[in-house]
Amino acid sequence: MLIGPRIRLLRKKKKISQEKLGIELSLSKTTISHYENESRIPSIETLIDIANYFEVDLNYILGLDNLIVSNKRTLQASDEEIEFLLEVRRLNVYNWVVSNPKKYAQFVESRLQ
Repeated sequence: MLIGPRIRLLRKKKKISQEKLGIELSLSKTTISHYENESRIPSIETLIDIANYFEVDLNYILGLDNLIVSNKRTLQASDEEIEFLLEVRRLNVYNWVVSNPKKYAQFVESRLQ
């Protein structure tokens, strides 16, 4: 689950304490700590309040922002994997990579050896 780590990350980016976040959301510091440590899960109303406070999409807090969806399946990817895919899209050989993923993987692997 990503909810706790995402809340912690957002709080630290904003450079506020658990106590300050609790005050802003009318929650106790202990409740914020429980959310961040994932020993408790916030209600949907609280999740919406958190998303609004940090001005982020609720999907980000729920960890749904890193979903890759095709017409056949849905995969969750790390931020690093998504950055890699975005970088590959910028390459002139993108169409070749997409149409020959196994050959591309073999090529990369041979270069690393």
